[in-house]
Amino acid sequence: MVDETTECTPLNTTEQDNTAVKTNVNKNTGPLSFKAKLVTLAAVLGGFLFGYDTGVINGALVQLGDSQPEWELTDVKKELIVSSAIWACAVGALSAGILNKYLGRKISMMSGAAILTGASFIMALAPNWQTLVFARAADGIAIGFVSMTGPLYIAEQLPLDWRGPMTVCYQLLITIGILTGSILAGVFEPVPNGWRWTLGLSCVPSTAMFVFMIFMPKSVRWLYFQGQTDEAERILKELRGTDDVETEMEEIAEDYRKTTNDKALGGKGCSLFLNMVRNTAVRRALLLGVMLQLFQQFSGINTVIYYSATILVMSGASSNKAIWLSAAVSTANVAFTFIGIVSVERFGRKILLMGSMIVMMIGLTLLGISFIVIDKSSQGILTAGVGECVATSCYTCVESDSCGTCTDLTGQLLCVSRNVTDLLAVGCSGDKISSVCDTQYSWMAVLGLVVYIMGFAPGMGPLPWTINSEIFPNWSRDTAMSITTTTNWICNSIISQTFLQLTNAATTSGAFFIYCGITLIGMIYFFIFLPETRGVSLENTEELFTSSLTFIGLKSSLKKREILNNEEQ
Repeated sequence: MVDETTECTPLNTTEQDNTAVKTNVNKNTGPLSFKAKLVTLAAVLGGFLFGYDTGVINGALVQLGDSQPEWELTDVKKELIVSSAIWACAVGALSAGILNKYLGRKISMMSGAAILTGASFIMALAPNWQTLVFARAADGIAIGFVSMTGPLYIAEQLPLDWRGPMTVCYQLLITIGILTGSILAGVFEPVPNGWRWTLGLSCVPSTAMFVFMIFMPKSVRWLYFQGQTDEAERILKELRGTDDVETEMEEIAEDYRKTTNDKALGGKGCSLFLNMVRNTAVRRALLLGVMLQLFQQFSGINTVIYYSATILVMSGASSNKAIWLSAAVSTANVAFTFIGIVSVERFGRKILLMGSMIVMMIGLTLLGISFIVIDKSSQGILTAGVGECVATSCYTCVESDSCGTCTDLTGQLLCVSRNVTDLLAVGCSGDKISSVCDTQYSWMAVLGLVVYIMGFAPGMGPLPWTINSEIFPNWSRDTAMSITTTTNWICNSIISQTFLQLTNAATTSGAFFIYCGITLIGMIYFFIFLPETRGVSLENTEELFTSSLTFIGLKSSLKKREILNNEEQ
């Protein structure tokens, strides 16, 4: 077992071995063994849970406002229902680092599945919004376990050439989960309290995952570092479908020797984290991993996922139509993720990421422009405002939390307070205040959402998970993955908790232009600092961050990998 020092020992990073990166000579480029396929299926079920939880709350928010008027759901309460799960995901991901280190990947994923099953029943039976927030928080802890562990488990169990595509498959199952949640939200929309069914049905995949994981093997690398070398070799032979695993076992053994021979590596708590920061290669990798997750979220993806139905309502679609259009956006998410599976090994991580972010910026720009056009087109439709609800257009009226529109006895459109109980008293002819403006430009918002997803799905969606599962040495991998995944969920929570308030402060179009600017900054950062990890074994990716070569420009990063591999040859 790895010797764990309890003190924070300084590292001499200038004396680290700068040996060239070696590609794995035993790549196992043939088809996956049956056992490896089962392992992949079990792990990607975690991605489905992750996605379903994300997608189902989108439609549930729309349903909750109509079916539970007694809860008096304001924007703040809605954001709390969404963000409670996300903040809890951050806690779960951080805790999963400790759980993975001492109990392993298998137990971590089973724990997440068990907690999620219990939380799904509480959500389905929630008597008030506070209980729903509590259950969503428990659900979030479980998703935190699964989201941190799933990509790690896949990367450690599969052959090198299958590592990228199968980690992208994890993202594919996330998108399928989002789509499933969106479709079920549409199916249950006309059902009284249909949101209870959609939230409660998450118990089905979580139970399936728990049962499936009982029969799955523990991580080969985790077993080896626990001193169970014979068991690790036996499982590796099953996963590869051959007894010829000597080269791969030697690489794992060399990684183990490097860790145990250097007493400054590893450790616990403060010792481990400070050693990670003091190690030049790990510090660079950790900063890159954190930035990947940060820019993934600050590019606005979860405003699109969590609030796509709300965005479409803002653009003039009815609630029912918005839910189904949201499902169509989720379908595009699934379809374009297949491009990532095909492209990740063919073009490499960096080229795919750059192209992804360019298309995302085009989509965000289209979204921003669409809401400007919708606002301009609705000016002149509104004829009067009543009391505090004075707006320049129908769109600016319904964008306000406290105002909506109604038609008066002469057929003119009024902007009135949502708190009005006697609509006839203010001259309204109907019995309901509307939150929707008729417009012929809703298609522009749909187009913007689809283009954005076209960019995100094959690149910025899966690649932060893929790259983070590759770039850390074994002694720091658990903790580093935990830190980067926690970053993802914290940023996710910040975005989801502030989107509706941001649209009120900066307008809806302004919010999307802000996300576009952040995406541009992220693209420049990755262009400079992201090395290419395609074709480099887990045991050797650390060397990409110890070279004196500078990560400047796309060509120099690709050239760096070529030079390092040529040196070894």
